[in-house]
Amino acid sequence: MIRRAKWVVCQLLVVVLLGSGAAAAAGGDGFSTRFVTVPAADGVGLGAMVLEPRALGPHPVAVLISAWGGGATQNVVPAKNLADRGYLVVAYGARGFGESGGAVEVAGAADIADVSTVIDWALANTAADPARVGVGGVSYGAGIGLIAAGADARIRAVASLSGWADLAESLSQNETRHGLAGLVLYLSGKANGTLSAETEKMLTKFLTPHLSDADSEAIIEWSKPRSAVSHLGRINAHRPAVLTIQTWSETVFPPDQMVSLYQSLSGPKRAEFVPGDHASSESGGLLGLPSETWDSVYRWFDAHVAGTDDSITRENPIVTRARPGTQEPETHPDWASAIGEPSRWELPPAEFTLGRDTPANGGMPLATYSLEALTGDPPTAFLPLVSRRDAAIWQQAPRTTPMHIRGALQARFTVTPPARTGTVVAYVYDVDQFGVGRLINYLPYSWKDAEPGRPLRIDLAFAPTAYTVPAGHRVALVTDSKDPLFLDWNLEEGELAFSAPSWLDIPTKGSQG
Repeated sequence: MIRRAKWVVCQLLVVVLLGSGAAAAAGGDGFSTRFVTVPAADGVGLGAMVLEPRALGPHPVAVLISAWGGGATQNVVPAKNLADRGYLVVAYGARGFGESGGAVEVAGAADIADVSTVIDWALANTAADPARVGVGGVSYGAGIGLIAAGADARIRAVASLSGWADLAESLSQNETRHGLAGLVLYLSGKANGTLSAETEKMLTKFLTPHLSDADSEAIIEWSKPRSAVSHLGRINAHRPAVLTIQTWSETVFPPDQMVSLYQSLSGPKRAEFVPGDHASSESGGLLGLPSETWDSVYRWFDAHVAGTDDSITRENPIVTRARPGTQEPETHPDWASAIGEPSRWELPPAEFTLGRDTPANGGMPLATYSLEALTGDPPTAFLPLVSRRDAAIWQQAPRTTPMHIRGALQARFTVTPPARTGTVVAYVYDVDQFGVGRLINYLPYSWKDAEPGRPLRIDLAFAPTAYTVPAGHRVALVTDSKDPLFLDWNLEEGELAFSAPSWLDIPTKGSQG
């Protein structure tokens, strides 16, 4: 009953939002809007919103898949904009969410089959062109759309906004699980959808404080078929045109996996990287605000689905915007041209006590960096308040010229652990003359079978970023052992010592001292 009530309210809202389109249609142009239930092969009904041009077809098709927790009307603004451009749009809620029946399978086989089912329905019930089909989505819809492009050769283009390529790498990095992000997804999934028994089991297992090796392996195996990288061969065989747009400070799906996917794709491709957190760059467009992110989607579909404007194909395919603030986009012909040369910073010995938190942290998932996308200001920490008993702190001399960090920072620590298990979290800051550090990047690392008292090598490959450190500021590296974002392995306190060789490689372009 509640779900039906929500469905009715959503329809009323859409009537208001699509008013301009309805008015145009009354004048003999524009599009019509209707709500349907698309029957899946297993009997599940998928709630969908269909926007169909009034002009004679066949029309290019845009299938929009809802994000986590959303329904058919979640993408109403992009759907209207695409319909205004002549597309037949089918926007639907992924199974288990919104008006759709069934249960949430986290991009399982049924979710992927649903994309083909929706395309089949459009071809059978509208004036859709089978040779011109594009699929797009934000977050959950982005991941499903990418995998579906390997399962259905009719998909000629994909727009993946804040999506993932490797689900296992998204859930855990360096043996350290993204616990808080996982908890947010689990609770929001429970509140806004119907989780399948398998999904409930895996997400609950993932949130277990001290996961067994067997359970960890089970989660990895569950994640594999739900990852685009596992379907890369079939995606490349179909050669869809793939657009990926990712934020630098993703707390759910870090951008490094999208860089790897981009480099592995053999068909037409474009990748854009912008400041902000998960889904922040596309949120304004979902609300009807001007959006460069969604403009790229429309232009990508025009070039590779409708065939009406191919100007985007003549531009450099790598687009980056540096942090902090709102900086002009930088374009590059390939990823290698976008990154800088590493400059090594040797780190002197240090030590601190494991198991205590400090003001250094990665922020709140889905909130901290979304605020950065709006204000241009990264999350901050006042470094004088970070205790040197509970963290190791290294700082460079103030810059005489700006430092243009472009690419992935790399670190190597040689540590002597006090216990068999433990976790460190490394943070890189841009520090002003008052000691306020603006977070450039961070990364956890856990060990689960070390020999206490014996040196252990830790190698860290941070997610790529673009960040300009102003003249007069300095770069600082902080390591501590607690962060609310992660499920750590610090089971007891003890002194963690850093010794040589320990260093941080900073990729820079055109930077001097």
